[in-house]
Amino acid sequence: MSCFSTGENKPGSSGSVTQVHGKGGTVYTITIDNNRCKKDGLCASVCPKGIFVQREKRVVPELVDKDGCIACGHCVAICPQDAICHSEFPSSEIRTIQVEEMPTTEQVMALLKTRRSIRAFRDKPLARETIEGIIDGARFAPSGHNSQSTQYLVVQDRAMLNQVSATVIEYLKFEIRRFGNRLFRTLALLANREKAESGLHEIPGFKQMIRLFESGIDPILNGAPVLLAFHAPRTVGFADVNAQLALQNASLVAHALGIGHFYTGWVLSPGRAPMARTWNRRIPSLLGIPPDNNLHGALALGYPIPRFKNMIERKPPQIRWA
Repeated sequence: MSCFSTGENKPGSSGSVTQVHGKGGTVYTITIDNNRCKKDGLCASVCPKGIFVQREKRVVPELVDKDGCIACGHCVAICPQDAICHSEFPSSEIRTIQVEEMPTTEQVMALLKTRRSIRAFRDKPLARETIEGIIDGARFAPSGHNSQSTQYLVVQDRAMLNQVSATVIEYLKFEIRRFGNRLFRTLALLANREKAESGLHEIPGFKQMIRLFESGIDPILNGAPVLLAFHAPRTVGFADVNAQLALQNASLVAHALGIGHFYTGWVLSPGRAPMARTWNRRIPSLLGIPPDNNLHGALALGYPIPRFKNMIERKPPQIRWA
């Protein structure tokens, strides 16, 4: 295969080389090997930015848009003749799909249907390779404009994990105090009645969680040995959606590995508190997330104490066909 192996251009004898521009001034080099190309136009049909264009059937496609490449790799992945080389994807990073290794629909559905949130963990650390494997699955999630914006932070230090839980508990106490203030409660109801009433409804639950924590039980992280945080620069569009997609990938890989986990929504709650700017950066700052990044999700991870025996059916989907 004639392709980029070390970042250098190695086209075939009749290859055409074109430079295209991506975001942030990035310049990519794309080669189409005319000898290999079968003129099927597949690259033109899948390119999301219209950079590859086949003006007539049975002719070699052209590269026409020199300012929109998002380095998604569709062109390299689709070509059955390996006629396209992209400088972002050296040959060492390209592997042929082994169809026979793909899981069946039944196997995929079994993985989805048997995944459950686990909140009881063994007092045993996770191996670094295991955590890296979970993140490796996360990074293959789709992202808007192929930004691959999600960044990962692994917290294993027990003192830090305890501090995260304690900080969330302090935040719940703060919410109880301010909703107990008649003036704040009135202003909150006037600003957004639905959200304020939802907050008031949560107060008894907050008090119960505080009692549990003060009795020595951690209702925030449940003693998980690892917290995996998903964050991204706030300037990236759809960064929150990208992070949630990556989190779901990580969840499924963790389940396949037999690693218990749950989505730690409470860790995110201070960052989403309305009219509480002093709390919005408390957890990200504690974790060491860069000031220009937002925290979008987190998973608590660990070896589960119980292993579930049965699969429980979910509610039927609500579908409207239009």
